[in-house]
Amino acid sequence: MLTDAQKSDFVIIGGVAAGPKAAATLARRVPNASITLFQREEHLSYATCGFPFFASGEVNSFEELLKTSFGVVRDAEFFRNVKGFSAITSAEVTRIDRKKKTITAKLLETGETVEHGYGRLVIATGATPTRAPMPVPDSSRVRPFTRPADVIDFRQNAQRGEIENAVIVGGGFIGVELCEAVKDMWGIEATLFEKQSQLLPYMLDKEMAAIVQRSMVSEGVDVVTDADVVEIQLDAEGKPVVSVRGREPLSTDYVFLCLGVQPEVSLARDCGLDIGETGGIRVDQFLRTNDADIFAGGDCIESRHAITGKPCYLSMGSLANRHGRVIAENLAGETTEYPGVLGAFVLRAFETHIGGVGLCEQPARDAGFEVRSVWGSFSDRPDYNPEVKTLSLKMLYEEGTNRLLGLQAVGKGDICRRVDVFSSLLRQGALVDDLFDFEHGYAPPFAEALDPLHHMAGIAAAGQRNVTFVSPDIASVSIGNDDVLLDVRETDEANTELIPIPLSETSEKIVVIPLTELRDRVGELDRDRRVLVICRRGMRAYHAALILQAAGFERIEILAAGLLAQW
Repeated sequence: MLTDAQKSDFVIIGGVAAGPKAAATLARRVPNASITLFQREEHLSYATCGFPFFASGEVNSFEELLKTSFGVVRDAEFFRNVKGFSAITSAEVTRIDRKKKTITAKLLETGETVEHGYGRLVIATGATPTRAPMPVPDSSRVRPFTRPADVIDFRQNAQRGEIENAVIVGGGFIGVELCEAVKDMWGIEATLFEKQSQLLPYMLDKEMAAIVQRSMVSEGVDVVTDADVVEIQLDAEGKPVVSVRGREPLSTDYVFLCLGVQPEVSLARDCGLDIGETGGIRVDQFLRTNDADIFAGGDCIESRHAITGKPCYLSMGSLANRHGRVIAENLAGETTEYPGVLGAFVLRAFETHIGGVGLCEQPARDAGFEVRSVWGSFSDRPDYNPEVKTLSLKMLYEEGTNRLLGLQAVGKGDICRRVDVFSSLLRQGALVDDLFDFEHGYAPPFAEALDPLHHMAGIAAAGQRNVTFVSPDIASVSIGNDDVLLDVRETDEANTELIPIPLSETSEKIVVIPLTELRDRVGELDRDRRVLVICRRGMRAYHAALILQAAGFERIEILAAGLLAQW
């Protein structure tokens, strides 16, 4: 029974990711300490990142998101008996008194208010949904997707067959994942509105996001970018009606407000803790606030980017768990630093895998880097392997120093291992040439003899030897009527896998000469014309460019990553 005038050596506010991790680690490191965790919600340590997969039916029950790997629910009893700390649920902390070193909590089931003292305090209050900038009705059919009630409500409605179509406002992580959740399992027609000119606007560059968008459209999702949602209303039957500037209002059965999240810092601000420029609690390298007895971690804090050194805000369960460990080690008397974030992420949209780590192009330029970019499309294992899949990569590095800056990956192949390897290299400050030297696990069921990251280093090296690659963003490539599009695929390929219409319409002359015939037929091409060489993945185009160079052609460019990045 929780009563007034109690005190714990350590008090933790927040019970989803960083809070339980800090409490459990601290209980192991300081086994005789009294540790009390306060959680506003009923549930503890639930897997927020699994919400879209419960919504889709891929996860059978919400309880699965609460269980350990051995099938036991992580509730207050589990944490007390197994982890060695007390967890108080349905207890909203309303005040921190730094002078008295107490917190005030409202017990939501009884309405009672209690005061609890602390020796050291951890704030892990997480994030809250970003407030909608447009008028939104108070309706259970118009809601965010960040809390258990949100995902449970949708799942129940979908199971009852009450949703035939849904609108998703926001094309970030959750918005993209929800398209699969609603359409693939339940057959719900999905429309996604994104205000920016591309999907995943802060995680991918435009040409990589375009691959994602094309894949989602091919799955039947109506993706609308540059879509400014100005109002959501309810019609006479209580159904949401979404108004987008310049479009006819769209009536729907359900609206997901996937507008992102913002750090929950009201407690921290009210008690005088420093708030950073990104809106999160400002912490030092030990995750300590400006009060030496208060630490903070998880989605409520401002991070430092490990490449730029600048403040940034990232909301990720992987980071929150790492924060919890660092906080606990420092509270236990160690000196453990948090090295900053690189922003590694992966997600799935239907069968397309999406990921990245490090900087995108514009943030890298804003940070003062002279950026060079290379692209490539590859198989994730030998082409003769029946499980082979493809992926497209974009790599950023610094002009002059060749320091690696970022990687983006999209495709049906295994992108996760490439993101993970690249993340490790970024942490070391690695250079392009280091990609040649990393040693990967190779066997035909798992990988090629040379990894795509090895090839990316080769493409970067080729670019420094006067081989010119152009972005796979066709809209940004200027192609005149006098230019030649040289398609070096085999004739059967060229006839069956057609060049995308926007590309073919930009030139009056498309010449198909397979790479295997190019040396003998090079005389069919005009050396005075600019030649843009294309193939399926880019490798044949590179070899063709070398043949043309040797034959005296000077104006040669290669469509980076090939046509695979266009389909």
